[in-house]
Amino acid sequence: MNLPDYQPRMLPEGTYTFTLSEEPEKRKRSGSQGDFVTVLFKFKVTGNNEEKRYHAESFIPWNENYGQLLKALGAKMREDGTVHLSDSLDIIGASFKADIIHAVDDKDPQKKWARLANIQIEGDSEEEIPF
Repeated sequence: MNLPDYQPRMLPEGTYTFTLSEEPEKRKRSGSQGDFVTVLFKFKVTGNNEEKRYHAESFIPWNENYGQLLKALGAKMREDGTVHLSDSLDIIGASFKADIIHAVDDKDPQKKWARLANIQIEGDSEEEIPF
């Protein structure tokens, strides 16, 4: 008996509120360029219908969305332009809005992954404030 390939239940594409549900987990990985660290974030997700779902996503520090995510969780920009999340900052329960997009897997175009995109940082508005 052949079973179909496992397809994870993905969040539908759209805008959601993400709340960090536990401390981010650093994981050491090895690649063709040597060792590096990924950081796994786990979120409770609420959509327009208030249904609670869950989303977990690993980030590599050089990913553009990683810096945006850290800023959304309260990290501050350093003078050198990097973003650092202080170890003393309690971020569990921090919330932000972002989109979920379905990105095609780099190695297997038949697979798709739910990924965070367009992370909205509180107080970071593109709207012009009238005087």
